[in-house]
Amino acid sequence: MKNQENSQSIKEFLYWRENLYHGVNARKETVTELVDALSSNQIASSVVELSEHPLFRRDYNSLYKGIQEFLPAQNDHNYSQQVNYLLEAASQTIPTPVSRHFHLFGIDTTPCPRPFSATLADKTFIHYPHPIKGNKPISIGHSYSVICALPEGIATGNVPWA
Repeated sequence: MKNQENSQSIKEFLYWRENLYHGVNARKETVTELVDALSSNQIASSVVELSEHPLFRRDYNSLYKGIQEFLPAQNDHNYSQQVNYLLEAASQTIPTPVSRHFHLFGIDTTPCPRPFSATLADKTFIHYPHPIKGNKPISIGHSYSVICALPEGIATGNVPWA
């Protein structure tokens, strides 16, 4: 019974990995090795430390380019197919809800002001509150967004904060 469960888990993992591989635009092996290094490393505190992980067999420059070229370009002829592969890979990691009939997600956006960076071509106006009275709450830079699936409530009466 245990071997069947392991076999099924391995099949699901390989299917997830295949979707990730097909959804990545360029540097597929680099991104795959980066995911391996991220998932097996709990103490890396920088990108440089990830590039030194044994499962990541490339150098720091490859890691940087893999992150930079991760998403498919919108003008690519198979853009929608690549995005569908990535969405399929992401949706496989979200557990199916049991007590509710919908998925619940949390979204957060973090501003990263970079007003003096001349080389960032994609910087825009972002919401960034200033502590000085009278200043408008805007700056120039990037906004980084995070979305996460929120788990269902704990079924037992023993909640950790009670």
